[in-house]
Amino acid sequence: MTNENKKSKLGLFDYPEPAADFNNQISEASIDKSAAAYKAQRPDDTEFFRCFDPKGKGNVDDIKKYLTVSVPVKHRKTEYLVAGPPEFLRQVKADFSKVRIIRPAYYETSAGRVGIWPVPKINYNKDGNISNAWVASANTILEQSLTKWVRIVSNMEVGYYDGFFADPRKVEVYVEQGKPHFKEDYETVLEKAYDGFILTPDTYDKDECVQEFLGEKLKQDLYDAKGKKIN
Repeated sequence: MTNENKKSKLGLFDYPEPAADFNNQISEASIDKSAAAYKAQRPDDTEFFRCFDPKGKGNVDDIKKYLTVSVPVKHRKTEYLVAGPPEFLRQVKADFSKVRIIRPAYYETSAGRVGIWPVPKINYNKDGNISNAWVASANTILEQSLTKWVRIVSNMEVGYYDGFFADPRKVEVYVEQGKPHFKEDYETVLEKAYDGFILTPDTYDKDECVQEFLGEKLKQDLYDAKGKKIN
């Protein structure tokens, strides 16, 4: 590969994030063992953690948004991270129909384990209210984790996440130990957490699992109660 080709390759942070109204715009591999310790999943409910704050302002909106899609890989549902220009994101949405918009939060636990927590973007219903309590509580806890040590626990009985602050004595110890360290670059951790499962304009048509999963979309004529065509 020439130096010119190396320079032209875009990193994950070089692509724009999905537009605010992205979901309304359209009507209709093996893992590298060296990256196995990096996972794209919520921190364990027994772990206190902090999330990396890109701009140091404690604002969740500073964590860039991405799309994810679900693809069966060896009969197992696998989340792919999607990054690319707006026209590519629209293509993926049209091909899959169902996509998620997430903020991939880079976290570090008190034990030093790092990973990516895919936090879904908050959606509002037609009345302007938050439509999902799980998503709302996850975003609240994420915001707190930018400046404080927290723990997240699924409360199945009430249908949302409970958040807990670490005891001040624990926090004092963490501070003395220089935690969180966030030694690795955010983009590096993001790439490792989704290693082998990242879709960009360069990889989309080459990924065998994705191309085998996608099929020809069924054409339908659908009408609402008043007889107006809706698709």
